[in-house]
Amino acid sequence: MNKYNVVIGIEIHLELNTKSKMFSSAPNDFNAPVNENVNLIDIAYPGTMPTVNKEAVIKAIQLAKVLKMEIESHLCFDRKNYYYPDLPKGFQITQQFRPIGKNGVVQIEQNNNKKNIEIERIHIEEDTAKQIHKENLTYLNYNRAGVPLIEIVTKPVINNANEAVLYVDQIIKIAKFLNISDAKLEEGSLRADINISLNKPNEVFGTKVEIKNINSLNNIKKAIELEIQEQTKKLDQNLKITQQTKRFDDIQQKNIVMREKTDSVDYRYFPEPNIPIMKLSDNFINSIKVNKMHWEWIEEYQQLGINNKFIEQLINDIDLLNFFEEINYEDKNKSVKFLFSEIVPLIKNNGYKNLKIQPKDIVEILNLEKNNSISSKQAKELVIYKNNEELNIQELVKKYKIQQLENIDEISALIETLIEKNKEMLNDYSTRRERVLKFFLGQIMKETKGNANPQLANKILIEKIEKIN
Repeated sequence: MNKYNVVIGIEIHLELNTKSKMFSSAPNDFNAPVNENVNLIDIAYPGTMPTVNKEAVIKAIQLAKVLKMEIESHLCFDRKNYYYPDLPKGFQITQQFRPIGKNGVVQIEQNNNKKNIEIERIHIEEDTAKQIHKENLTYLNYNRAGVPLIEIVTKPVINNANEAVLYVDQIIKIAKFLNISDAKLEEGSLRADINISLNKPNEVFGTKVEIKNINSLNNIKKAIELEIQEQTKKLDQNLKITQQTKRFDDIQQKNIVMREKTDSVDYRYFPEPNIPIMKLSDNFINSIKVNKMHWEWIEEYQQLGINNKFIEQLINDIDLLNFFEEINYEDKNKSVKFLFSEIVPLIKNNGYKNLKIQPKDIVEILNLEKNNSISSKQAKELVIYKNNEELNIQELVKKYKIQQLENIDEISALIETLIEKNKEMLNDYSTRRERVLKFFLGQIMKETKGNANPQLANKILIEKIEKIN
């Protein structure tokens, strides 16, 4: 346990998945060729005027609602003035003075202990160009310049690396379930800047060090732990901690100093003159709805008795969760087990786009099995047939003559033959009843290639054996 207080604040830059950029009609497309989606507005060409992206505002309000924030009733933008190659305008349009949301909270859970992470503010702004460093050169992709993003700023209430990872993971899940961003750390649609300081108990905050743009949850944990170790070592030796900006090097697995901060930068913020203040009516704000969040799904599935292992996998794959929800079968436990045993392997091999079997087909198969029209083995076979052919389920049943063996005379004759061949097994019936029944049922299924109705076969088998004994 560290003898110093660890104080962590996190700034998350979350790119929104809008169709167009924040203040122009240029497409917002991560996969577009380099520097193709650049509009004159994005580079502040003389005479151009920005237009606010309504879709981005709605997504920001959705996030503010989920974070239980006070929502600003006036939409205001400000200019942040600085010069850097990734900012062709020489300024960034942001929300410095009146952010869209204030005073929110996200709950995390660690070892059954819950903690509220307080959110100071969220604000809307435009992103900058992406820098690609190669050898001694820096390349710039301006497709990202002007992309709408939300900056989410916590209060300095996080106390260790695990809490930081849990918090970022919560924001990722919230963004995905709201469908406001794909929140991919590895692609930069979610970027986390971590501010870390250490101080002795009952002393004021120490000097903070910022680690920027960490690209995975594992690296967030590693970067924080390394910085805590370094600051602890310096404090133990009574060395001064200087305010620095660092980056985490994924290859070297260490934090590297980018620059030292001596004075705070004066960005000379002032209200954006080209965007008038807009009143957000109560009717407009109240009309914006939010999706069911992952914690609500978890609670619902737990009440249904679904295994936590399945719940976790569904929560971590929204496409799979949506697919599962379309399987409108009364027994959710049955359908989730069938999904993971029979359908998920097909999805992994073929992807959703190439998956021919659909939720309605799964419901039909499960109902056939429930009604004893087919066996569990035949249900699995139907999945394969359906995923390889364009026929519907009933057509496949007819084509492959898939039906359970339910002819009493045929099953009885088979059982009599099996008993005759395995008379010695009957000697154990009184003492090892379940073992004997299991053996004979296995033989029945083997002889019928899994097509015999197991309930009917079991009933006839017991009658035959007890009649002999």
